[in-house]
Amino acid sequence: MLRFDLVATSPTGFLSVAALVLWFPFTLALFFLLRPTRAVLWSFFGAVMFLPEGAWLKLPLLPPLDKGTAPVLAILLAASLRVPGRVWRLPRERWVALVAVAMLAGGLATALTNRDSVIVGTWRVIQLPGLSIKDGVAIALDQVFGAAVPFFVGAAFMREPEDIEDLFAFLAGAGLLYSLFAVVELRLSPRLHAWLYGYQQHDDFNQAIRFGGYRPMVFMAHGLAVGLFFAVTTLAATAVRTVRRRVWRLATGRVSVYLAIIVLACKSLAAIIYAVVAVPLAALASARWQQRVAAGAAVIVLAYPALRAGDIFPTAAVLAASEAVGTIDRRRSMEFRFNNEDRLLDRARKRAWFGWGKYNRNAVIDGGGHPVSVTDGQWIIAFGVSGVTGFVTEFGLLVLPILLCGRRLRRMADPHHQRLLATLSLIVAITAIDLIPNGRFSSYPYFLSGALLSLSAAAQRATADANLVSATS
Repeated sequence: MLRFDLVATSPTGFLSVAALVLWFPFTLALFFLLRPTRAVLWSFFGAVMFLPEGAWLKLPLLPPLDKGTAPVLAILLAASLRVPGRVWRLPRERWVALVAVAMLAGGLATALTNRDSVIVGTWRVIQLPGLSIKDGVAIALDQVFGAAVPFFVGAAFMREPEDIEDLFAFLAGAGLLYSLFAVVELRLSPRLHAWLYGYQQHDDFNQAIRFGGYRPMVFMAHGLAVGLFFAVTTLAATAVRTVRRRVWRLATGRVSVYLAIIVLACKSLAAIIYAVVAVPLAALASARWQQRVAAGAAVIVLAYPALRAGDIFPTAAVLAASEAVGTIDRRRSMEFRFNNEDRLLDRARKRAWFGWGKYNRNAVIDGGGHPVSVTDGQWIIAFGVSGVTGFVTEFGLLVLPILLCGRRLRRMADPHHQRLLATLSLIVAITAIDLIPNGRFSSYPYFLSGALLSLSAAAQRATADANLVSATS
């Protein structure tokens, strides 16, 4: 029998929970004041940038309202009142609905295959509880609202070929705006979240100290998330430059250079590598080459569990490269990650199809009953909790639009659309690659992936329509 909790809130203070609740009327006001596309961008990415981390509000029959679920639910509610045609219809790509159904079914299958309790430890024996149907629903909703719903929102509102310019211009402007807060934290330390919401969003402050200075967190979960966000906005500014559009009345060449400097200042090695590789590609390479690199990254992401399980992935080369571009501490950090992946992968193989579910059942436990594994990467989290089914649905939804876009680019006549879509593929690819070493800090990669799917299809249709008109005239 299903039982649902009554209204409950996280112990993070009134202001943080109030911000989540107030996001609903804020989003509704945006939809009545702005065009739907602009309203969605401000509501979705505004939440990514400014809503509190770690705060949640639990209502009956709904997933916990937090920084991830509140904005997409607010968008769906506001759009239902303002432009219901955008949200009350299935996407053109029917496979997206099938993936969402598979996520729901997979969560229930995880619960049904983990009804047994698990005994762990030797000198201190602990019993980890079995899963209920309610736990399965929670696992399914976490995937649906963390991946499928943001994907659907991106696909539903970014659907005209011209919308991609608005998307890139907005992201470049968002990077400029957020850089003001990042610069404050670079100087004064990451304290803005604590000053506004009353608590620090990350327990280990030492992770905010790098190379003798501070690594900003602003209102995101970690400095790594901020670095990735600035890498994405730098790429967006570079793409806008190719179509000679200004951002905040500023030349986009200067904007992209400035944001690249902010990426360096964030002191996140992964984000710096993404920018060093991807920005020159976006600025100088053809659409075809950008798409090839993005597709290669997508294939690596999908194949990564198999590569690691078969001991094919070149871990030794990655460790050597990490030491070459960083320090011996960087190599040790990567080695620690790989060792944990090996141990967690061995554990996940025992229930490969649907995973172990919740309650640390997927963790490696020592003789004292304590978890001794660290699940950093989203891929091993998805694989350990939800198995092959969870990994394929979550990561397939993210990277399949990259592969589909590669096929569609060849059928487009407009070189500007080709180039912009290839850069968007590149952006989605680096956010997918980042989920290998890091967790899912935010759901905006899925928003961008949904936008890529819809925009590439729209650009292909526009070319087909133009060809039809030309043939009949």
